[in-house]
Amino acid sequence: MRPQRGFTLIEALVAMTIIAVALMACLKAAGNLNLQQDDLIKRQYAQWSADSAATYLRVSGVFPDGPKVLQTNCNQGHFRFVCSFNISTTPNPNFRRVEITVRDAFQGDKGNQLARLVVFLSSAP
Repeated sequence: MRPQRGFTLIEALVAMTIIAVALMACLKAAGNLNLQQDDLIKRQYAQWSADSAATYLRVSGVFPDGPKVLQTNCNQGHFRFVCSFNISTTPNPNFRRVEITVRDAFQGDKGNQLARLVVFLSSAP
């Protein structure tokens, strides 16, 4: 008598279990990539918001008094951000150091810093 060819039920179940575990791992990795991409996009918009705030400071022609801290909304795209301006003096009285930090408006001061930019402003026209 010739032996039967094919898989037993146990072999088929083991193969299906291995395939299911591999597919679940792939789905989890794809989900993590999507979350990381969303975070990267948010950080890029936050950096653009900091750049816009720095450009506004440069072209406004106002030489800020220091030291002080200011906050304002600095929305970019469909994201809501809060920009914090930390203005400090430098050894040269004709310059001010301005550190701009951008955070998520919904998380406030407790949220992670999404972007940071340091600029120096001159009193010269």
